[in-house]
Amino acid sequence: MSSTRQKLASISALVHGLCWGAVIAVGWCGASGTKAGHTAATGDRPAYANPLDVQFVDATRVAVEATGSRETLVVEIPSGRVVARTRWPSGKNLEPDAPAVHQEELRTLLKQLRPPGAGPVRAVWGRADSGWMVHIWPRSLLPATQLAQGWVFTSGLTRWTGQIGFVFETAILDEPENGFADPSDIVLSADGQRAYVASGGSDCVAVVDLTQFPRVASRVVADEVDRRLNPYLRADDLSGSRFLVVARLPTQSNPRRLALSPDGRWLVASNFLSDSLSVFDTHELRLVRHIPLGGPKPDLIRRGEILFHSAKLTHLQQFSCASCHPGGGADGLNWDLPRDGIGNPKNTRALWGCRDTAPYGWLGSSVTLADRIAGTLRTAHRYEPTEEELAALVAYVAALPPPPPAVVSEEQRSAYERGRALFFSKAGCAACHRPDTYQDGQAHDVGTGDGSENRFDTPSLRGLRLTPPYLHDGRAASLEEIFTKYNQQRRHGQAHILTAEELADLLVFLNAL
Repeated sequence: MSSTRQKLASISALVHGLCWGAVIAVGWCGASGTKAGHTAATGDRPAYANPLDVQFVDATRVAVEATGSRETLVVEIPSGRVVARTRWPSGKNLEPDAPAVHQEELRTLLKQLRPPGAGPVRAVWGRADSGWMVHIWPRSLLPATQLAQGWVFTSGLTRWTGQIGFVFETAILDEPENGFADPSDIVLSADGQRAYVASGGSDCVAVVDLTQFPRVASRVVADEVDRRLNPYLRADDLSGSRFLVVARLPTQSNPRRLALSPDGRWLVASNFLSDSLSVFDTHELRLVRHIPLGGPKPDLIRRGEILFHSAKLTHLQQFSCASCHPGGGADGLNWDLPRDGIGNPKNTRALWGCRDTAPYGWLGSSVTLADRIAGTLRTAHRYEPTEEELAALVAYVAALPPPPPAVVSEEQRSAYERGRALFFSKAGCAACHRPDTYQDGQAHDVGTGDGSENRFDTPSLRGLRLTPPYLHDGRAASLEEIFTKYNQQRRHGQAHILTAEELADLLVFLNAL
């Protein structure tokens, strides 16, 4: 073996030591190792790279985890060449929509590190008692009509301090006429005075001057906000970013992860949907080059996936389809969208496996996916799609597979079988939730309406365990509440005649679908 090959082999070994499990898999993945909701090599589909985690392995090389082609790449920054490729070992999976966690000790704090009223944390940097995070601010308690005022989505940069009773200080990264959609990662300079934040929806990296952060940020004690029941108690001035953001550096499509070189000179972004890296000079704040990682030309479904994750299809680029449907799923929030009037918010429905579940929407008002997608873009996004854009979006959404059934343990096998028998007999569930889609394409009154809207489209039950809360307005926090707390009118099948033991068995079956 030549010295060059020996060096590459040692780099490859180092890469696996550094990158294995850099983002622990969360949720469910397809056979390709990429979570459904992202195109990858599946049968007749092309093998896109889908680069995710990126880390410097020395001063001039980065290791890149390609979740689509399931390999680790070593890329030489000065030349832009891929100098090594190593196939992933069997069983390795990375979750593209999982938060970017740069310090392992923070992983256990993720559920606590969430400012009141904020959406899920997208990335964290720091230590247990202080640090930085990026997240979205969904304004789901307000009608989604005021895009120009930033009252639908904005993106927050938050500093936290303390280990018990966190204090959160937040600044908004959006500009008055230019959103910063779907923040996906954050890294800090060694001196802590500058942050680099990736925007997966706006295709850029914001360079943030942290010395200006106190000038802009709100200061909120989480417990105080909870007591006042006021999730909007924070600074929300879209003009504040002019003090914080000193540059927006252009990437290619959907940057997901960032890496800073050991000397702080080079910043690298992994562009998940363009199969490329973007390299920046942090001293001169400029793009140096885009490095292609290979992969085929985007087909119709891939083009739809790019559009689905792009804020360019929204007025002022405030959000993307993926903001409410991360990975094709659901954000768990109620949104009062103008398409069906104001004052009747409805829970976000997952898109997985929706191809054969027409009609669409909680009222069943859209006969086709094209009608549903176009109508949502026109009313909620304030965007008129072209025929080509609509065709690509429909192709992508229609290609989203349903989640696979959960693995039933031996301990629960008997309860599962009893629950399955109840589903098709005594409980009466199959009258409306018919296999294989576990829906019937009809609207029914299950006693949860308000008088003006009483009949709702039957949702598919596939992947039910992944999409709480439940019912059209998300009032049921758990599956059990559907049949107990919110079934006073006894219209949800025959669940009201089940014993407590039978209901427990039914829930085991439903959670496995």
